Amino acid sequence: MLNSLDVLVLLFFAAVLIYGIARKWSIWKIGERENRSGDRSQRFALMFSSVFGHDRLLEEGNPGFMHLFIFFGFLIPFLFVVFAQAFFFTLPPVAAGIVSFILDITGTLALIGLCMAVYRRYVVNSDRLDERGSEDVLLIFWLFFIFISGFMVEGFRLAVIAPHGSVFAPVGSVFAWIFSTLGAKFDATAIRWVWRFHFYAVIALVGTLPYNKLLHLVTGTLNNYYRSLEPKGMLGALDIENAESFGVAHVHQFTWKQLMDSDACIRCGRCQDNCPAFLTDKPLSPKKLVQDIRSCLYDKATTIKQLQSQGEDLTYGIPGDEKPLIGEYLTEDEIWACTTCRACMEVCPMYVEQIDKVVDLRRNLVLMESSFPAEVQTVFKNMENNSNPWGIGWADRANWCKDLGVKTLAEDNDVEILLWVGCSGSFDDRYKKVAASFVKILQHAGVKFGILGTEEKCCGDSARKLGNEYLFQMMAMENIETMNGYGVKKIVVMCPHGYNTIKKDYRQFGGHYEVLHHTEYLQQLLTAGRLNLKKTLPVRITYHDSCYLGRYNEIYQEPRAILNDIPGLTLVEMDRNLKRGFCCGAGGGRMWMEELIGKRINDERVAQALEKDPQIAVTACPFCMVMFEDGLKTHGREEDVKVYDIIEMVEKAIG
Repeated sequence: MLNSLDVLVLLFFAAVLIYGIARKWSIWKIGERENRSGDRSQRFALMFSSVFGHDRLLEEGNPGFMHLFIFFGFLIPFLFVVFAQAFFFTLPPVAAGIVSFILDITGTLALIGLCMAVYRRYVVNSDRLDERGSEDVLLIFWLFFIFISGFMVEGFRLAVIAPHGSVFAPVGSVFAWIFSTLGAKFDATAIRWVWRFHFYAVIALVGTLPYNKLLHLVTGTLNNYYRSLEPKGMLGALDIENAESFGVAHVHQFTWKQLMDSDACIRCGRCQDNCPAFLTDKPLSPKKLVQDIRSCLYDKATTIKQLQSQGEDLTYGIPGDEKPLIGEYLTEDEIWACTTCRACMEVCPMYVEQIDKVVDLRRNLVLMESSFPAEVQTVFKNMENNSNPWGIGWADRANWCKDLGVKTLAEDNDVEILLWVGCSGSFDDRYKKVAASFVKILQHAGVKFGILGTEEKCCGDSARKLGNEYLFQMMAMENIETMNGYGVKKIVVMCPHGYNTIKKDYRQFGGHYEVLHHTEYLQQLLTAGRLNLKKTLPVRITYHDSCYLGRYNEIYQEPRAILNDIPGLTLVEMDRNLKRGFCCGAGGGRMWMEELIGKRINDERVAQALEKDPQIAVTACPFCMVMFEDGLKTHGREEDVKVYDIIEMVEKAIG
């Protein structure tokens, strides 16, 4: 039982804990409002899966098990002690033995986990763990003390009541044997004091969570609960008509959830280990970006809270602020380096949302400051005038199919599907060939389809990811009005970027359709028997996962199933594939921007493909096709390695 001193210590650290969390919450709340309520049952289910299942942590093997051992090695004994103190009772011998065994094993695993942490941080010296200050050393020693002192308590207890040890406490029995060998004599009072030091160490650690790196036990749990339940990658829509400012220029313009992200980040470096920009020597590190936002937040939080309480208008920042967010904490090169590939967000165990922050920062630069790379200005102008990034006359959008017998919906809207050709299929010389191949496949399968022709506008993906929300919304609403006017229900899209945008983003503006990517639709046609792959293709290929097809929409198996159905074809996977696939470098509007810093991302990806000695690199995205063909030229391999869309592979196999 707890004595008066124990209760006072417990209440003190409880107050310290509550004050620390309340202070953190008050800092996050200086951000803009954001509704993250949603389905509570779904949120709790997802939270328990991540926090207690360690789903993303365990994807990395050893680091995941390290954290799992420490986490449960601390949590299980802690909960048992809390329960035992709250509901004082005596267990039957067998039940007590089982509990003792569980505590013994979890404590042992925790010590193993701590040893793994020391080895990884100070022996292996992992590059991504670039923060090894005194706090890290203190926390590791603190945890070692807690677990070893726990075993000491058990050892002292067994030395008194069971000198020969207990099968239910194998490690505790080792400690008991050591104490007995040393001739140590402990009575009940001495044991209670040793237990008390152990107890105080635990309570002090829990009470000081808001003030050290273990804060992520709180913020990580909250961040998991408040994760976005929207479709992957769907950005928040700006109120273009009524907002006084657009995007984020000052730290308090992030939402409260985005600010909480910065405290949930555990600085593990998984994000930067998978970031194509960071891995090709760009100035962007997703980890550093989040931590720099955090630094800005804590530097300015007190001033912002004070000004907000006084009713000060902070729309345009803190008056006289000499350390702006963009310029002092973040650079424009960082902001523009992101390809929005989602690699960082897919591996983050805390579900930090980096891409939303980058796009919000871009929105301010574009819509408020008109500060963006010169080549982006040309792209915006081309989209505004001709609804495509190249600036080719809009009247030429349907020229690619003038000899293929394709009808527009204006000519006949009684169709199974609307074929959304996209800007690349309409204007890019290489991808016009892919579009023509797809038309022939659809005609071969007897699919009744139509296109919008000159009524089709750019889907707006690049405009939105580059931060020009106004231009995106203008094009999106024009497209939606056109499709709704024809009563469109089902759309097959040839570009993963258009697919993702029409499927998800258009819902925000009244565009609700069944949307399929061409790989999904081809697989459906094959399954239904409307297509048969008969011709043998004895080639060695590798397949590149488009980020917007894979990580954004989890379409991994359909393309591979199609390719594996082609007789004679040998599919060899790149080392970075599926969820851990490496970006081609064209996403986030980077397709239209010069890449002047570091190595070219597409060259890095092509090098990864060439390691597998393929004859053909297959993709399912027009942007990826361009980047791969350019990369092969850089490597001098454009003659012996070809790039095909999966559509072209299917056309060849049909014969």
